[in-house]
Amino acid sequence: MAPRIRLSPPPTDLENGVRRAHLTLALLSTATHAALLLFELTHARQQLGVLGIGLGVSVVMAALIALRRVPALLLAVLLSYGLPLWLVAEVLRSALTGQGIPQEYYLTVGIVTVVIFSSLPTLRAFVVTALMLSGVGAAVLLLAPLDIPLLLYALFLVGMIAFLALYGQSVHTERVRGELLRTQAHTDPLTGVLNRRGGGQHLDEVLAQGSGTQGSGTRAAAMLLDIDRFKGINDTHGHALGDEVLTQVARAVQAAAGPEATVTRWGGEEFLVVWPDLEPQEAYAAASRLLEAIRTLRVGGLLGLTVSAGLAFASEAQVRDELVNLADRRMYAAKQAGGDRWL
Repeated sequence: MAPRIRLSPPPTDLENGVRRAHLTLALLSTATHAALLLFELTHARQQLGVLGIGLGVSVVMAALIALRRVPALLLAVLLSYGLPLWLVAEVLRSALTGQGIPQEYYLTVGIVTVVIFSSLPTLRAFVVTALMLSGVGAAVLLLAPLDIPLLLYALFLVGMIAFLALYGQSVHTERVRGELLRTQAHTDPLTGVLNRRGGGQHLDEVLAQGSGTQGSGTRAAAMLLDIDRFKGINDTHGHALGDEVLTQVARAVQAAAGPEATVTRWGGEEFLVVWPDLEPQEAYAAASRLLEAIRTLRVGGLLGLTVSAGLAFASEAQVRDELVNLADRRMYAAKQAGGDRWL
C-alpha cells in the first residue's frame, strides 16, 4: 500500500502575520548584533563571544522563519519562552564567573521583551517578562551591584516596550472595530451583499471615474432586477422561505455576475448589479446569464423562480439617480411584459 502523504494546511493570516513579525525582529536583532560586533572588533573590546552568540542566535532565528521549517505558532512559543530562559541563564553564568555581566545583555533584555509581547497574549507576556526581569534583577543585585544603573535603564526600556505594546493593541482594536462597524453599515445582514447605502456609494464612485473623461466610468452598466411573484411566495410559504429565496438569489446573482460586478440589495426583493467597465454586448450576455442562473435555482422545493430586470448604461445617464431610474423603468416594463426577461 502506498504511504499516506499528509498535506499541511495552508497558513492562516494570523500565522503569516506572526511569522512576518518574528522575521522583522530577527532581522533587526541580526543587524544590531552585527553592528555591535563590528564596533567591538574595531576597538579591540572583550565581548566578542557574547555578541557572537547573539548574532548567531539571530541569524538562526531569521533562517528558520524565512525557510518556514518550524510552524509559526510553535516558533512563537519557543522564542517567547526559550529566549528569556537563555538570557537569564547567560546573565547568571556571567555573574557567577566574577567577570561582570556584559553590557550587551541589557540591550538583549529589550529585544527579548519585544519578542515576548509580539508572541504572547498581553497578560501572559507581562508574567513571562516579570519572571525574566526577576532572574536578571536577582543576578545583578546579588552578584553585580555595580550594574544597577544599567539594570534601571533596562527596566525603563522594558516599561516603554510594554506601554507601546498596550497602546498598539488598543489602536489595533479600535481600527478593527471601526472597520467592522463600517462593514456592517454598508452590508445587508440577510444576504451578505451591500445594502442600499453601500451600493449607492459604490455606484457614485464608479460613475465618478468617468466623469468628464473617457474613463471606465462611462462604460459602466447597471442592472436592477426584481424577483417575480415574491409577495406570493411570502404569503403562501412564509417569511422564512422568503428570506431563504432572497439569500439564494443574492448568491446566484453574485456568482453569475462575475468577480468585477458588485451586487446590492436595493429594496425588499430588488437587487442592483453594477459592472464598472463593460461593453454593451458583454452586458447583454451577462444579463441573460443572470436570468438563467435564477431559473435553475431550487429553494425549499420551489420551482420556476424568475426575475425581471432592466439594464442601463452610464453612457445614457451619468448620475446615480438617473441611471437607477432608467434601469427601474426598464425593469418595470419587463415585469409588465410577463416577467422572466430583461430589457
